[in-house]
Amino acid sequence: MPELPFITVLAENLRPLVEGRVIDDVLVRGASVLKTFDPPVTGLIGRRITRIERRGKLLVFRLTGGVVVVMHLRRNGRLQVLPSTKGRTAKDLAIAFAFADGTDLRMVELGPKKAASVWLFPAGREEAAEPLASLGMEPLSSQFSREALAAMLREERTQIKRFLTLQRYIVGIGNTFADEILWEARVSPQAMAAALTGDEVARLHDAITAVLGEAVASHRKEFDGSLPMREPLHLLRVHRHGKEPCPRCGTPIAVIYYEDRETYYCPTCQAGGKVYADRRRSRLLR
Repeated sequence: MPELPFITVLAENLRPLVEGRVIDDVLVRGASVLKTFDPPVTGLIGRRITRIERRGKLLVFRLTGGVVVVMHLRRNGRLQVLPSTKGRTAKDLAIAFAFADGTDLRMVELGPKKAASVWLFPAGREEAAEPLASLGMEPLSSQFSREALAAMLREERTQIKRFLTLQRYIVGIGNTFADEILWEARVSPQAMAAALTGDEVARLHDAITAVLGEAVASHRKEFDGSLPMREPLHLLRVHRHGKEPCPRCGTPIAVIYYEDRETYYCPTCQAGGKVYADRRRSRLLR
């Protein structure tokens, strides 16, 4: 699922393409893409897109006339700006916002599971409703201090990897960058959030800001003004690099599976030499 670096660069590169444009028509192709009905999607016609923002993993479009559009791409959603004459009948198309100049802003979903979502709100009400209402702190904001992180960790009795991906404490981090951050911080993905030492909290805070900041910069360079369609996995150090040598100590990167997620970590750097049981494999051997 696209995370903070990907969505940040997507929003940046989208702004010069669609900000200031007036929506001439809306075509809804995905059966479940719209999650609200008031205001109606037809009410977007004639409104100008004034600003595009990122909030966590979400895109927020502010329109004239007091309407806000919120988009969640989920795992397979992507955005394209294309001529309106090209590919509108494609099965991957979820929704298209047509402009008077003959181009569309389109949300497509590239896999069989259709989960991408669009919400419409009257301006001023979006922060009080899902999906924005329950979001936590932006990790690259000035408010995200070591003290703030320590206070969050004390509230949650769960493993630290799950804590990082919950979105109600820190936003924008998913499965991929949780692995990258924990490797950088030398913290086990199975450590309990509330039990981290002061030194571990400090390392984790520094890793969150450094890893995400560097990833945003590398994504900007990778996509160079274009709208990203694929996540640049080659820029990652441990996630999706199972059995490859750890970039820091050379130990083979281990991977464990739980539910529908994979966790990549270095047994030496993060787990004191311990290789955790692969729960998926354990179930198959029963």
